[in-house]
Amino acid sequence: MKKGCFLRTIIIITILTAVVLYLITHKFNEVILNPGKSLIISQINRDMEYVKNSPEKDSLQLLIKDYIRGIKKVDNLSDKSIGEFLDTLKIALSDSVIDRREYKSLYKILKPKVEK
Repeated sequence: MKKGCFLRTIIIITILTAVVLYLITHKFNEVILNPGKSLIISQINRDMEYVKNSPEKDSLQLLIKDYIRGIKKVDNLSDKSIGEFLDTLKIALSDSVIDRREYKSLYKILKPKVEK
């Protein structure tokens, strides 16, 4: 490989790396996190379409939206309670009715995280 080609390659790789690092550190919320939040909210709304309308369903949707909007960093999503919440939500949605007991169990998992 010629010295000129090698230098060009190193310069291009350095510039690309700098651009990627800049986007991740300064524009992460605008480029990745906020669009991801909207996708999650729309997916949850689609999953809950077949659930019968009730006050618990509306309250649960608001609780989930508040939690998702409150996420500031991706690190918040790695918490073990999120897995527990998703498992409990899957069980609650399996019968297409969210009753008071199911809502309270889901509320206990997410509410401390919404209040932070």
